[in-house]
Amino acid sequence: MSDSTFHVDLAQMIEQIVGKLSRFFDMTEEMADGIRVLCKDSTEFARGTLLIEADQPYQKVFLVRQGWAVRYKLLPSGDRQIINFALPGDFLCFNASIFGTSDHFVAAKTFLQTFAFDIAPFQHMLTSYPAMALAMSWANAHEEAVLAERIASLGRRSARQRMAHLFCELWRRLQLLGLTEQGAFPLPVTQEDLGDTLGLSVVHVNRTLRRLSADGLIAREHGLVRILDMGRLQQVAGFEDGYLHFTELAARRR
Repeated sequence: MSDSTFHVDLAQMIEQIVGKLSRFFDMTEEMADGIRVLCKDSTEFARGTLLIEADQPYQKVFLVRQGWAVRYKLLPSGDRQIINFALPGDFLCFNASIFGTSDHFVAAKTFLQTFAFDIAPFQHMLTSYPAMALAMSWANAHEEAVLAERIASLGRRSARQRMAHLFCELWRRLQLLGLTEQGAFPLPVTQEDLGDTLGLSVVHVNRTLRRLSADGLIAREHGLVRILDMGRLQQVAGFEDGYLHFTELAARRR
């Protein structure tokens, strides 16, 4: 399976972003058009490029078009804690509409394509379209729910459970964007990245991955993870996707 399997063109990605927000809120055509108008200037970043540093003033708001970004904190010791991974359809520096400076680092984990918005027009869109602001708030609440679940993993789940939970979560998030295929999803991160996400050493990460593979739950293939038994993987993780709020809109409509 080649990387092109997961390629999405510009028009399709914009429509997927609109579709993602529609999961959280009743999108009107006016709101959808507002997103399409904003998503016209694409900016590219090489792998490893810092988009923003901690304690630095925000310059732009970004919407990931293609690729992965990583949000992280650096401790005085130099240790890194990855907060989460940003995927296509996720906002970066969303807080620029509220705060002046960032409290964390954001870097391109892969070659990254984004839509870049000047802060003032982005703020204007949110104030001009209150319904759009509410829809964006739903998307931001989704991110907070992911962070809350990560805290639960770091505090209470075993290494095996943490890894299984992360894989279930990434699968579900990427599935929403149509970026999974035949049980596989792209995972362009290193074992060090996984360790910095899950609070594990590289040795422990390697051991945990090998155990999940030996148990017939996953297989790793050239930058991909293939889930071999989703039911058992979810059982190991104790995973329920309600915290991702994918069914929130349907529940409100009943």
